[in-house]
Amino acid sequence: MSPLAEMYRYDMIRAIVPDRPAMTYPVHQPTVLDDYSELLADCAEAKRLLRANGHGEPGMSVLELVQLLLAASPAPAKLAPGPGRKRKGQR
Repeated sequence: MSPLAEMYRYDMIRAIVPDRPAMTYPVHQPTVLDDYSELLADCAEAKRLLRANGHGEPGMSVLELVQLLLAASPAPAKLAPGPGRKRKGQR
């Protein structure tokens, strides 16, 4: 687990059980908590990278940044089968 994900994990535990150290608190489903922690860390890093490259405004959510990028980018072109490529089911 990344250090940022660990920080989010401990913050979530402390939000629920403030009077015990997060590292020592037994968690019922640790893999689920770890997955959520990694997701939060990934979103925070993605947001940092997008903002560093000049996308969006301070305070925007990850969803708002993605919607902004999707609205600004052209739709991807569909690839037609070339002369050397066969469609599924063709021989």
